[in-house]
Amino acid sequence: MTASSRLRRRPVARLISRASFAYLAVETAGGPHVTPLLFAATADRVWFGIGRGTVKARVLAKRPAVGVVVPGEDASVVIRGQATLIDRLPPSATELARVPFALPAFASRNAFELAAFARDVVRSASAPSPLTPVSVRVDELELLEGWPAPAVLGWMTPSGPLALPARWDSDTHRAQVPGAPIRAAGGPRTAPACICVDESEGLGPLAKRGRLLRGEGRARIRGQNAAVVLKTTRTTRWKGFETRTTVARPGPRSAKLHT
Repeated sequence: MTASSRLRRRPVARLISRASFAYLAVETAGGPHVTPLLFAATADRVWFGIGRGTVKARVLAKRPAVGVVVPGEDASVVIRGQATLIDRLPPSATELARVPFALPAFASRNAFELAAFARDVVRSASAPSPLTPVSVRVDELELLEGWPAPAVLGWMTPSGPLALPARWDSDTHRAQVPGAPIRAAGGPRTAPACICVDESEGLGPLAKRGRLLRGEGRARIRGQNAAVVLKTTRTTRWKGFETRTTVARPGPRSAKLHT
């Protein structure tokens, strides 16, 4: 059974059908970058809509390897694959042929969110970046029972970013994650890493908020679990259409705010 065909297996398909969003991990110059996004799934692809002017769109054109976490109540689906920006690169004919099936699926499953998006754009008088479709070919897929995703870890590996469901302790800056995927991915136990915590409440972008902590992670695998301590160097917070990034600096004046 191929990884993409596992999207149609009953436990996986059921979890995906009930999820309202998925986390996408991309590779930036500073390490992995994880954000929650609306999504859809077809027979052998996962689809996202991302802003043309965003960091994600810029880096995917150069580094298409991605990680995905689809969260459920008692489990998560973890995916690794290759992303294609449909309107940025000259995609293959077979990739373009999938678009007519993907766009209705995306619009149908996200109808309420898309309506709320239009409402919030009018309310805030914002001009968000137009969305571009992104397809993710599923190369690896695993259903992690007992691992919902109150947070998501992004971990840099030799073959691209890995995204994993995480239990995050903000006091100790420590994440508990499944150990087997990190072990299987190989690479050093100290690597660029990030933690994404979604704190959204309701439909539409004005109800969306959360934070992304980025820096260096140190993993220790014991048995089935891994503990990852994150030394945070950059924190990004978003609320509605606004995003702010704080960069940690040594000394008494420890942070600088960028908007």
